[in-house]
Amino acid sequence: MSGNSNLVSLRLSDDELASIDQRIGLEGIRNRSDLLRKALGYFLTNSPELPGQERVSIVLGAEIRKQLKLLYQITGNEPNSIIKIALNDYLKQSVEQLDNLTAKLEEKAQSAVDDISKHRSYKR
Repeated sequence: MSGNSNLVSLRLSDDELASIDQRIGLEGIRNRSDLLRKALGYFLTNSPELPGQERVSIVLGAEIRKQLKLLYQITGNEPNSIIKIALNDYLKQSVEQLDNLTAKLEEKAQSAVDDISKHRSYKR
């Protein structure tokens, strides 16, 4: 740790402390302070930059990480860019599917109305 540091008091539940203690010794975390500094740094680094934005995180398995690394070497697109492209494509596809579903439902509803209005017992 470089520079001066300040002591900050923090209240945590027994469960939170137990969860923290389970991580000590992993990924270079030597003590509770290391973990809390790392978690705070992660939070500050990954917080949205502008109001109205939201950051989403996903857990990637080893195979997908490998594939994304290979795609980066081929295309130069980083995983976040690839995920944004995929999400945009998904949203466009979803809107098209909803539009198609709405059109089909409207067509079925009109067909049902036409069938009912042809029946002699139907009165307007």
